[in-house]
Amino acid sequence: VMCIVTVPDDCDEECIKLVNNCNFGLGSSVYSASQERGMKIGNAFRSGMFTVNDFGVNYLIQSLPFGGVKESGFGRFAGPEGLRACCLERSIV
Repeated sequence: VMCIVTVPDDCDEECIKLVNNCNFGLGSSVYSASQERGMKIGNAFRSGMFTVNDFGVNYLIQSLPFGGVKESGFGRFAGPEGLRACCLERSIV
């Protein structure tokens, strides 16, 4: 499911508030003429993955960790982060 939101008055703070108020957080994208502005907004989002001016590249690059936050899941698979989930870490003295 993709939800597209138009933010009233083009307000970055309102955009961040709307996105973070959602119960889900698998992936998020910002489309902006300014890459810098898009990154600033995206860095404030609580989601497992984020892209600027794209929606699917993080799904296509298998070496990146995949996973969400909130009710979209816990943990990651793929990438080094996903591999660590298969490891038993322990201290031996």
